[in-house]
Amino acid sequence: MIFIFSGPSGVGKSTIIDAIRQKRDFQFSVSYTSRNIREGEYNGEDYNFVSEADFLKLVEDDFFIEYEKYGRNYYGTSKNSVNDSTNSLILDLEVNGATKLLSTNKDYVGIFIDIDDKELIKRLTKRGHNEAFIDERMRLAEYQRSFQDKFHYKVDNKDINTTVSKILDIIYSLEER
Repeated sequence: MIFIFSGPSGVGKSTIIDAIRQKRDFQFSVSYTSRNIREGEYNGEDYNFVSEADFLKLVEDDFFIEYEKYGRNYYGTSKNSVNDSTNSLILDLEVNGATKLLSTNKDYVGIFIDIDDKELIKRLTKRGHNEAFIDERMRLAEYQRSFQDKFHYKVDNKDINTTVSKILDIIYSLEER
């Protein structure tokens, strides 16, 4: 099974995915991005960090199953990461890329993760973003939320343990079918 996680930046998708992978044997597709690496991130583990020119060359070479420009940077999922998966696979995708894949493959399961605006602002502030950037991300979050009905499930991340339990329940129920 292929699970697509999406939602606004800062809602905790990476933390949720890490927690799920500690409890279940899931592969994770490491996306490509043209953004700069952040402190504490590792190339090839968090993302495959490439220059914008290299990213666009990969697009030209038909390397991605999906890609999008998010904010000022590109993000994409390689075809190989999906085609070569041997276990259930988790993709962490921007909403536009996620909805494209969900509309073209009925076997993918879409899970939209969200939190309330007050908590989202708090998390973005904690990351050290300035007010203008946070305002931009909040507008983007509103846009992204307009697509949540395109996903099979919506989970509010009020508490990480509860959220992980809810998502694992979804996964278990789908496996029993």
